[in-house]
Amino acid sequence: MKRFVPLALLPLLASTSWAQEPRPKEPPASAAPARTASDAGKVFAEALRAYHAALLARRLGQPDLRREEVGARVAETERLMAAGRLDEAIARIADVVEHPQFDLFADSDEGRAAVFRLGDALASAGIYEPSRAYLRRLIEAKGTWDAGPPGRSVEVWARRAVRRLVDVAVESEEYAEGARDLASVPASAPEEVRGEVAYMNGRGAEAAGNPEAALAAYGSVTQRCRFWAQATYLSGLIDVEKGRLADGEKLLCKVADPKRSASTTPLFADERFFAVRDLARLGLGRIAHEQFRNDDARYYYYLVPSDSNRLAEALYEAATTRYEKKDYEGARQLLDELAGLGIRHRYEDEAWVLSAWVDLARCRYAEADRAVVGFIQRYEPVRDAARRIGQSDTATQRLLAAAHTGTDASGPGGAELGGMSPEVVRAVAVLLRVDPAYDRALHERAVLDREASGLVNAAGAIGDMQRVLATNGGVRPAAELMPAGADVAEKARVVRDAIGGAERQIADLEAAHAADSRIAPLRQELAGLEARAAQGAVAPPAAARGAAAGTDLPDLLRADEAQSAELRSRVSAERDVLARAETALAKDALHRLDLRLSRLLRRARLGRIETILGRKRALEVEVEAIRLGYLPQDAVDSLDAARFLEDNEEYWPFEGDDWPDEYVGSEVK
Repeated sequence: MKRFVPLALLPLLASTSWAQEPRPKEPPASAAPARTASDAGKVFAEALRAYHAALLARRLGQPDLRREEVGARVAETERLMAAGRLDEAIARIADVVEHPQFDLFADSDEGRAAVFRLGDALASAGIYEPSRAYLRRLIEAKGTWDAGPPGRSVEVWARRAVRRLVDVAVESEEYAEGARDLASVPASAPEEVRGEVAYMNGRGAEAAGNPEAALAAYGSVTQRCRFWAQATYLSGLIDVEKGRLADGEKLLCKVADPKRSASTTPLFADERFFAVRDLARLGLGRIAHEQFRNDDARYYYYLVPSDSNRLAEALYEAATTRYEKKDYEGARQLLDELAGLGIRHRYEDEAWVLSAWVDLARCRYAEADRAVVGFIQRYEPVRDAARRIGQSDTATQRLLAAAHTGTDASGPGGAELGGMSPEVVRAVAVLLRVDPAYDRALHERAVLDREASGLVNAAGAIGDMQRVLATNGGVRPAAELMPAGADVAEKARVVRDAIGGAERQIADLEAAHAADSRIAPLRQELAGLEARAAQGAVAPPAAARGAAAGTDLPDLLRADEAQSAELRSRVSAERDVLARAETALAKDALHRLDLRLSRLLRRARLGRIETILGRKRALEVEVEAIRLGYLPQDAVDSLDAARFLEDNEEYWPFEGDDWPDEYVGSEVK
């Protein structure tokens, strides 16, 4: 999906001399979605320059720009980005970078820092196309990669731009665009820079279905590159998928080696190295498990540290290897250690069943029977809840959002989930294994939601400015939240809220076991609302599409107002598409959870049959032993009177002599 290009215009206008006080706001969008990074950068830059020219023509702009102001604006941008105020950061730094006199300082350290910060801020906001255009300026600057003393300003900022462009390509998965952006990086570039480009090319080749080309690209990533661990790990995965287990194991060992991770590698890697290292150790354990090298697998799983997010996974898989090796006591210890963590993890259902089968293998039939009965009682409602949640789009999206963010899905508004118990809903959220595509769709929709909200605020701010220019004063009424004729996004939101309300009412009635006659009208209303939502966004008004173009300040504001109305409808349509994609992925995750729990429940019921048969066989063995004259251990223990005494009692065993004075009621002769 191509993202829309917001233009940082309103904070620019707020910083001019005619404004009463700076009021940074979300920038409006005044151009159609760009097809390339170059086109998007041109649209972004030309719009800002047009406003600068219009302001200067009215003697409202800032005619002069000083080098000190550029450095101060860079520092301000860094503070705003650290605080998460990306929109303000973009607006403030764009005001400087697109100033008519910025070319005087473009080759200075402050100028390069300003260009990088603008590209970085745009990329952080998810506005990838124009960010690439600004970052590419630093890479393609004259003399960037020429031989010279290390630490030159031009090369330092070019290296940072390469790193950020690689991050953008990996985040957006637009590797072809990234390759075009970095085409100007020469073969004589520093080693770590070439490694960044090689890693990105490897990801692109792998995404294109060319694993051998990806292997070649990953192989040229050296340890001085921050992506060395990722490249080596992915190379190992490719070898494993090709059936070359020995080669894959050697590559994964390079990442998982405790000596390597404690010495040289972290000096050049980032914080993601340790997560990749844990994944490599899990991968080594699985390779050894596939080759029935259970002792090696146990060692690899043991290497996963106690502070790793993968510890629960490692303990469960290690217990599985010990069980298959028939080391039931070792499996029991690992499962007890997993239970002792006291955390919820997505393997807890499978670990529960494995624990029962370990007890069954140890002939602990009573413990195994309690385990399988407890599993059935706990997870059968969870399986039914997953099926029920999957029937409602609102409940599905709410549950997946809670599982993704780690919040409590059974909190306020739990009626949306059908009135199910909080513990059952939490179990469903914990056990879900969501496809990575859901994260990408969620991120893209979050970007669209932020841009849609900014467009609404920008449209109101444009109205304020138009009134100021027309009447030399006055502000927009506080009660007017949106301009007339431009409420497409608001209409879509109202429909979505109505759908959610109808689904909550239906869920409440179903939880209360209400009659069908009360639920049927609500279902009809829900169907009508869903039909309205499926019709898509309303077309923008003709007046908005046919706004006149001009170079004066009022003309630019009218053009941006029209573009804002048009973009709101397009954003709403794109948001609906992403919402449907998220719902489909969420329902797929719930369906897979249903299948997994159904399989485990069948296995638990079979396990209970095994426990009953085992207890029966144990009784038969005891009976046979008694017939042969051997008492079972519990019967032998019952003859030992001392074991039944309390702490304040004493036992005096019979010594074989009868004392005459011990007899009562008889005479001694």
